[in-house]
Amino acid sequence: MLGASFNEMVPPEAQKHLSNAQRELLLAFALTLEHNARRAAPTSTRTRRRGTRNAPRQPSRVDLE
Repeated sequence: MLGASFNEMVPPEAQKHLSNAQRELLLAFALTLEHNARRAAPTSTRTRRRGTRNAPRQPSRVDLE
């Protein structure tokens, strides 16, 4: 029902433009995910240079009274 009303209200040229914009947006999102997935695992060389090798991964727990 929504698809039929969309076709009636939006001109064909605008529908094509919106479809192309949606495809570009999805492609940009996929490329961003892929880029960040590659950055997720740092090499040991990068870790040593930054000096975070012996740093704790999580803050220590603090008991509150």
